Amino acid sequence: MAAMENKCSYYDLHSHILPKMDDGSRSADESLQMLRLSGEQGAVGMMATSHYYPREPVEQFLSRRQRSYEMLCEALSRVQDPLPEVCLGAEVAYHSGLIYEERLTSLCMGKSRYLLLELPFSRWEPSVLRDVQALRRVQGVVPIIAHVERYWKIQDSKTMSKLLEMDVLIQMNGEAYLDTHSRRLAKKLLKGGVIQVMGSDCHNMDRRPPNLGPALQELQKGRLAEQREDILWQNEKIFIAARG
Repeated sequence: MAAMENKCSYYDLHSHILPKMDDGSRSADESLQMLRLSGEQGAVGMMATSHYYPREPVEQFLSRRQRSYEMLCEALSRVQDPLPEVCLGAEVAYHSGLIYEERLTSLCMGKSRYLLLELPFSRWEPSVLRDVQALRRVQGVVPIIAHVERYWKIQDSKTMSKLLEMDVLIQMNGEAYLDTHSRRLAKKLLKGGVIQVMGSDCHNMDRRPPNLGPALQELQKGRLAEQREDILWQNEKIFIAARG
């Protein structure tokens, strides 16, 4: 009963919900299961942020994504119970020359200018942060740095401080707060006002299932109600902008 009292409606801005696009959902049926579980947890909208890597032309990625989305829509047409709304985006892997990618804005979340950006899982060269900072000026996009908690032990404190000083949004995965090994860092980042956006980063129904709802409930229990409300507002604002 206590868990239900803390349940809230929310928008999940990071998920791999589209079938057969990447290392996420393996079938339309699994996508439906992920959507259903997300809905039970309180999700009213899911941003489908499939991995985009520069080895693939943007046009090819967009064509694959559209086919996957149509596969999901066909499966959804056979379902009677209401499920979260799905909006298309991408989780874009950083690469040298990213700021000059001609079709970069087509990888943003829906009709918005918000771009979910995955940074390298290695020590960043100064050029990485220079490019991140230049994205607004060159491409007119608003970078959302994906799962910032994963970079924390890789980068030195000076590098992370430079990132946090930039005009970007910072996203954290729900798992970072649910996992006892990372909760201390997650709480520190939340209390410090570092995190503006959260997502489940769900990939499947077994190893990485939807979990943003439980994470948001735990924020309430952890005396982070104010931070939770700010995140809910920002997530909703971005999803509405993506919807257009």
